[in-house]
Amino acid sequence: MNPIRQVGQDSILNTEQGKFIKQTAVEAARRQFVGRKLVGPSGIFGPLGRGVITFNYDTRTHGSDARIDYGWPGAESKDIQNFARTAVTIPNVHQEFEINALDLAASQLTGQPLNMSEVESKSYKVALKEDELIIQGWSRDGGSTYEINGLYNAAGNSEGSDLDWGTKANIETSIVNALGLLEADNIPGPFNLTLNPVQKSQANALIANTSKSWVSWIRETIGGEVYSSPAVTPDTGLITPVNPQGMFELVLAEDLTVHLETLPKSGNLFGKVYIRGLPVVYDSNAICKLTTI
Repeated sequence: MNPIRQVGQDSILNTEQGKFIKQTAVEAARRQFVGRKLVGPSGIFGPLGRGVITFNYDTRTHGSDARIDYGWPGAESKDIQNFARTAVTIPNVHQEFEINALDLAASQLTGQPLNMSEVESKSYKVALKEDELIIQGWSRDGGSTYEINGLYNAAGNSEGSDLDWGTKANIETSIVNALGLLEADNIPGPFNLTLNPVQKSQANALIANTSKSWVSWIRETIGGEVYSSPAVTPDTGLITPVNPQGMFELVLAEDLTVHLETLPKSGNLFGKVYIRGLPVVYDSNAICKLTTI
């Protein structure tokens, strides 16, 4: 993670306080990172640096089927690869806070730690917003037109049957249907499933006449983990490969960073918690969304 950047030569913040603020922000954010679990450690590209503003990438196209011939070299079957080049500005996910100068001075005088509740809250919200960006994407006006597609909106497979998980037998049907779509596109497992907390709670129920939960059955069936995030819209779900290398990733210009500076008039400490990152999907067929559960 990037170090704290502090502006101003007359800052009233000492080194230990700066470290404490940074540590608090990072720990609060890590508790919320679900989107990063989906892309996995190998699916994080970067950080590329503060000066990186845009990212160019090509989306994958699937060629025609292979052929069988008796003769050599056989009838040629060539695909012309028409890559779709996309240039996207890397967005800034951020929240700001302010710490009173007197609170900072009192902390230095007495040795009592600063109240970090606001820093924790801001970091949590930044991490949650990053989850929304990775899972759903981003719409400038909050509507249905997304300028940046997350995993759900970029999904090339969709299990759209009306299978309300309030009826527990529907859990098995929807999962099996979704896996069938992925297998038809030759997407290998194991897979992860990400749900809204409501559907995760429904899946915690026991299978009839057994001591086994539906969550346990799902884990055994998909081979991966079942995650819960409020970034997932209620009554929907998302199935993605456990190892999505080459399929999708999170491009980071700057990882979680705390920018601090002393305000000239009040002497208060102004802080900005932010991440500059972009979800990129190269193979949309590797993702299946559950739209009505």
